[in-house]
Amino acid sequence: MTIDDVKRSALVFSPSNPGDAKLALIFVFHGRGDDSGKFARAVKLHKDWKDAVVVYPRGLRIDTQPPMRGWQGRVGQYADRDLKFTDRLLQRLKTMFDVDPQKTYVAGFSNGGHFTFLLLKERTDSFVAFAVIGALQPDFQSEKSPRPFFFLFGRGEGTQYQDQWVDTVKALARHNQASGEQTDYEDCCTLLYPKPGGAMMVYGLYNAGHVWPNRGNERLLRFFTQASSDIRIAGSGKK
Repeated sequence: MTIDDVKRSALVFSPSNPGDAKLALIFVFHGRGDDSGKFARAVKLHKDWKDAVVVYPRGLRIDTQPPMRGWQGRVGQYADRDLKFTDRLLQRLKTMFDVDPQKTYVAGFSNGGHFTFLLLKERTDSFVAFAVIGALQPDFQSEKSPRPFFFLFGRGEGTQYQDQWVDTVKALARHNQASGEQTDYEDCCTLLYPKPGGAMMVYGLYNAGHVWPNRGNERLLRFFTQASSDIRIAGSGKK
């Protein structure tokens, strides 16, 4: 597709035999200096989630030396090209596939994670749940409604980032209106239960550096599935 006279593209993987059920849709944004093809081959989320539509958008050049591909990090940067791209791509995919609006998700790694933080602020209602891996935003604030959030960071990233990681967890917990109650989540993470009107949050550290985590796909799938299940239960009035 072309937006503001610039060609934009994404890799899209869809189920070979979708059946009659509505489909889950997940956007996965690559990091700085990467592209959709290399990222898809490394992450392989489409291979682990074969009954979903998995989309790897391709970033454009950002202001780095040397020039690299990436994503806008704030409103107004690069004329909001990536927010516009996400809007158009989401609209197009919903016409191509029978997408379940309660199973529409977004994840981002590194620079793509920073863009996912921006989507949480600016496109809150476009996605049901959000996930960020390998990115920090200790000053995160938003007046928008909380959304289920999954946050992972590597222990091998460096000790200089650990305070920022802790502060990012605290900022997200405030935004999601964490109640103070928590529990272990699988063998990797902590689940923070929300107050009424808040949203669940899962966070954790993994034993690697600045790479996509081992078993990351498995945990993403479980988190997103649980987030949609909780939303359906809340909408039905059941407890």
